[in-house]
Amino acid sequence: MSGVPSVIRLTALGLTSVTILSTGWAGLAQQPGQAIPPPAVVVEEVVVELVNDPMTFTARVEAIEAVDVRARVTGFLASVGFRDGQAVNAGDLLFEIEPDRLEASVASARAQVVRAEATRASAERTLARNRDLFSRNTVSQAALDEAQAAFDVATADLQVAEAALNTAELDLSYSRIAAPISGSIGLATFTVGNLVGPDSGSLAHIVSLDPIRVAFAVPEGLLVTIRQQEEHGVTVDPDELKLALRLANGTDYGPAGRIEFIENEVDPQTGTVAARAVFPNPDHILLPGQFVTIYVRERDMPERPIIPQSAVLQDRQGRFVYVLNDGNTVSQRRIETGARVENGWATTEGLEGGEMVVVQGVQRLTDGMNVQPSAGQPVGDGL
Repeated sequence: MSGVPSVIRLTALGLTSVTILSTGWAGLAQQPGQAIPPPAVVVEEVVVELVNDPMTFTARVEAIEAVDVRARVTGFLASVGFRDGQAVNAGDLLFEIEPDRLEASVASARAQVVRAEATRASAERTLARNRDLFSRNTVSQAALDEAQAAFDVATADLQVAEAALNTAELDLSYSRIAAPISGSIGLATFTVGNLVGPDSGSLAHIVSLDPIRVAFAVPEGLLVTIRQQEEHGVTVDPDELKLALRLANGTDYGPAGRIEFIENEVDPQTGTVAARAVFPNPDHILLPGQFVTIYVRERDMPERPIIPQSAVLQDRQGRFVYVLNDGNTVSQRRIETGARVENGWATTEGLEGGEMVVVQGVQRLTDGMNVQPSAGQPVGDGL
């Protein structure tokens, strides 16, 4: 029986040790008077900026004027008066087609006119004499009729000769081909010495580059929406729209454009309405055939509070943010968002600008919670 007390003593010692360890760990886990620190968050100030939700369309650049230069007379090409790709002005000499030969044709036609005039003058004098003799019964009616016929033929021959002269002078004028419009001229398809004529096709192509047209298609649904707004008194004035372009390399085109034309019917194959805009192009950055992105927005853009996208939360009731209050507490604020900007949203309701909103750490917040705020980077400018 001497071993029983030993067992009892060991059991008591074990229970005492467990009690001490449990009490020690509990003291380490939660000490009286120590509070859990508030969560750290990042806040940013709500700024007010000019913002507008632009409509974007894929567009193609077109020349307002384009001309294929063609020969109107047949002959050997005597000269080419331009360099491929250079700028030309209306009236500049581009080609000459055998002017010497055509000048000789004009001279010959002019001589035929002189001859016809002399023949007509002789026939007119003969007719006058026969009329005088017929009045004195010296010649017969047949002789008078022959004189009249000869005069009529001579008159007709003179008209034919004058018409031939006009044709020859017109052909001579066609021998010098001038630029009908100002613009940039392309490659000359024929060089000096080639035989050209009306059937030779285009000798060169000229396109006007300043100003230049940008063509795009407006979806049918957008057009219907605009028409419905007009029924309720909300009119869209093309002169009040601001048009901008983004080029294929991602850069923005400087000069602004204006709406030139909107088609009055929908294309049944594409469900779109053709539209045209005109842009200044003094540096010839825009070339026909280019694809660009066109932005259409209101000229007078409204001011809206801008918030970062990371600050916005959403539940069944809509979108909201957490606003930092005095005393480093946060409160939930319901908002209505409008246009997207580069790094966030424009708000239409709920914020006025100047508020500090939580942009990082929002997922663990509740209304009225204390926080440890630190400042973040401001939201960037919109489009």
